[in-house]
Amino acid sequence: MMERSTSKITLAESVYERIRRDIITNQLKPGEKINIRELSTRYEASETPIRLALNRLASENIIEHFPRQGMRVKSLNINLCEETFDLRLMLESYYISNVIMTLNTNEAMRLALRRNVEDNLEIVHRLTPDSPLDDYLVNYEYDIGFHHLLIKCSGNKLLMDLYQFLNPFLYINYVYNKQSKERLLTGIQEHQEIMEHLLNGNEEGARQSLTTHLANSKRVIISILKIDSIL
Repeated sequence: MMERSTSKITLAESVYERIRRDIITNQLKPGEKINIRELSTRYEASETPIRLALNRLASENIIEHFPRQGMRVKSLNINLCEETFDLRLMLESYYISNVIMTLNTNEAMRLALRRNVEDNLEIVHRLTPDSPLDDYLVNYEYDIGFHHLLIKCSGNKLLMDLYQFLNPFLYINYVYNKQSKERLLTGIQEHQEIMEHLLNGNEEGARQSLTTHLANSKRVIISILKIDSIL
């Protein structure tokens, strides 16, 4: 029984990854209604792992569930984008002093922050137009991981749950293959600037750099959304 249950979990994990990839690559489009039978055929899996995968995606706010209407791929509109980034700025900037105190006393977190920036920079330098999707996903995971580290350094567990609910991963579904390498590098350089201010105990400098970084990210995504609405 245990082996059978583990097999189902493994299959659900595989289906989850495949659905997520199809959303990112626009095979499943924003706002598209989810048909479980079609997905079952598409991924050659029974409806049980499909439902498990969809429930996980719904918990991550990537899939939306509407009573008596079923599920849809979540759409990101300009208003939602603006509100999400404004809330992120408020949350992340409010706890900067806590983050600095944590980094002053926790060497492991200092190393994790530096390693995140260094590894992310190395990955983006290797990216080419022909790079596989996995390479881009790793880059985005490092991007999100940087901000997760800041939230973790705040020491506020409730904030970590709230940040997860905001789902910064959602924007990846819209920017994949739509940003220049230069913009990706600029984003990492902005991370590095934030990090250096934090490690040097420069609260105001860190806050200003964070504000600039999130404003730039918001501007890029809104620009992509506007172009997509025209095409």
